[in-house]
Amino acid sequence: MEPLDTARRCELHVHIGGCLHAEDVLRLARHHQHDIDWHPFTSSYTEAFGADPDPVALIDAALSGDPDPWRRHFVVDANDRGDFARFQAKFNLTICVLRHLESLHRYEEALELILDRHRREGLEYVEYRAMYMRGTADPDGFLSFHRRNAEAIQAACGPNFEARYIPSIPRDRPLEGYALLRRLLRQTPALIPTVVGLDFCFFEEGHPPSSVRSFFEHLRRDNEADPTQALAVVYHVGEVFFDKSLESAIRWCHEAAELGSVRLGHCIALGLDPAVAVARPLPASIGNAGSDHHRRHSGHVVEPLRERLDQIAYDLTRIDELAACGVAVDADALTAERSHLLAADSEPPVLREYDAARLEQLRRRQQFVLDNLAATGTVIETCPTSNLLIGAVPEPAAHPLHRFLASDVGLAVGADDPGTFASPLAAEVDWVLEHSGLTPGQLQARLGDPRRHAIVRA
Repeated sequence: MEPLDTARRCELHVHIGGCLHAEDVLRLARHHQHDIDWHPFTSSYTEAFGADPDPVALIDAALSGDPDPWRRHFVVDANDRGDFARFQAKFNLTICVLRHLESLHRYEEALELILDRHRREGLEYVEYRAMYMRGTADPDGFLSFHRRNAEAIQAACGPNFEARYIPSIPRDRPLEGYALLRRLLRQTPALIPTVVGLDFCFFEEGHPPSSVRSFFEHLRRDNEADPTQALAVVYHVGEVFFDKSLESAIRWCHEAAELGSVRLGHCIALGLDPAVAVARPLPASIGNAGSDHHRRHSGHVVEPLRERLDQIAYDLTRIDELAACGVAVDADALTAERSHLLAADSEPPVLREYDAARLEQLRRRQQFVLDNLAATGTVIETCPTSNLLIGAVPEPAAHPLHRFLASDVGLAVGADDPGTFASPLAAEVDWVLEHSGLTPGQLQARLGDPRRHAIVRA
């Protein structure tokens, strides 16, 4: 076995819908393009891009030998950098096709394409994730969607291919989603070995880890009561965070780990240099639709009052720990600031500009959290292409991966959405090798076998 073969064959961060490549979705949509409800795609695309796409014309052109326009509307590339709304608009193209297949009871055809592709690519272990976009408002649909995914994944396993399923539940209704997931496992106990955890993903902004604290407490009680059906949590955090200060974005990563997440997706906030982070322009979707404060200021200067108050509480409870890492905490000043903010007649956003001293303190905060993750065994899932595009990392040299590699934190490389980004796992590992400055042997030694980070019940 060559160095890095283990990293190329073990995928721990991948979303089912994002595994479909442009040609896969074209194949699934042909003969149906006039019947598919394209509104979720066309409306979101118009809002994000300011253009009115015609998916039927795109498909007809591709089937006639001109696939480039179809691919441009499908593949997320450098032109979409840093704007989650653009990513979601293009991803909705896949969602529309999958919903139509679902209505025809042919959804499994998409799963077969995905699983077959991954076997042909040489993947040996995969943990798949998927979100039911209608959420808990459609409980029957939620149960059916996740049951079919889990059954297909379970059936695909064999001597040379093993896979597990991690359903995504809504950030805004975690207990409802969790209750439905437990109902699914009660109804179909044969799926218990395959469904090993759950995931929080989709829009991160506006959904702090503190909002799911009661869910984690409930999950912990259930896991302790029956370890044979314990579920682990993987959590997307620190990926897109223009709505808050860098201190708060770093804190969110720490809080998600402290709640009990075993792996954290992306964590760009922990690895992207603060000076680079604050220099990034606001995504158009925020700059155009955000508040007057956001339109007048760059990202991270403005944050909601509740976030500043949460950050003050975080700092005051960790004064000694932060001081040991060189982070200065002025308890008197923070206490006075909190009193002032609480006494305000309204809840205006908090504005705090950055200077060189604050940026250096932020680097130390990043290291503080990375050290804590390493100590607790919490793993970061880094997805290079996804981070460059969705996370608005301006260039490979600025990628948070470099900070992660230099730390002691557990690290796994994932493709996230290999079809949407047109970059399978092997290409992601090769990107890391090319840009890390390490030899294959050195990178293999740093990453180790990613299977040790897989979710395994005791």
